[in-house]
Amino acid sequence: MKRIFAAICLVSLIGITACGPKEIVTDDGYLKTSSEAWIPFAGTENVVFKFDTSAMLFAGGEKESYFENVRYMTDQGSFIGIQEDYYADLERQQLSFNSQETAYFIHYYLEHNQGELGEWDILKVSVGDGDYYQNEIKIVTYESESTDKGENYTFKKELVLNGVTYKDVYYKKQERRPFEVYYNKTYGVFAFKVSPSELWSISNDTIQ
Repeated sequence: MKRIFAAICLVSLIGITACGPKEIVTDDGYLKTSSEAWIPFAGTENVVFKFDTSAMLFAGGEKESYFENVRYMTDQGSFIGIQEDYYADLERQQLSFNSQETAYFIHYYLEHNQGELGEWDILKVSVGDGDYYQNEIKIVTYESESTDKGENYTFKKELVLNGVTYKDVYYKKQERRPFEVYYNKTYGVFAFKVSPSELWSISNDTIQ
């Protein structure tokens, strides 16, 4: 009798685990309104950068908001070790500016995340002229729990570039071009360096 009971239990266990991970769909995850302000453009604006007597016009595209279905958490601690995968539609937002004279671009990408580390929004700002020649800043714009989420920037409360004072500046330097990228919430990317002596900064006219 005990052998029969054990066999039944074994068959039942195999039947349960053979089904694979259990998928659990949860509510949509939205960007915080405060996070959306970190992309300071409505879309379709033009931005001009200047170096010496030269100008570089960046034409802005449409700002896109959409949802991406994401497996944001896996739990393997449930009864008899059944894996539970949690899915949700999480909001993203992006906007690109492309130079009319060169291959350079400026890209803003904002995404909502959630999981074992709570909820957080992260902004990725990149300047480049190809897949390899890029410089990207990552800034957490909202988090329910304070943990390391891969941010990569240096912050200065005040910075002077080309005689102009900028407040609350996030910047990143690297060994290949663009060597430096500078960002704040007021202007977005306001300067970038394409060679050791060539620093392009946003025009006083700012947005056309």
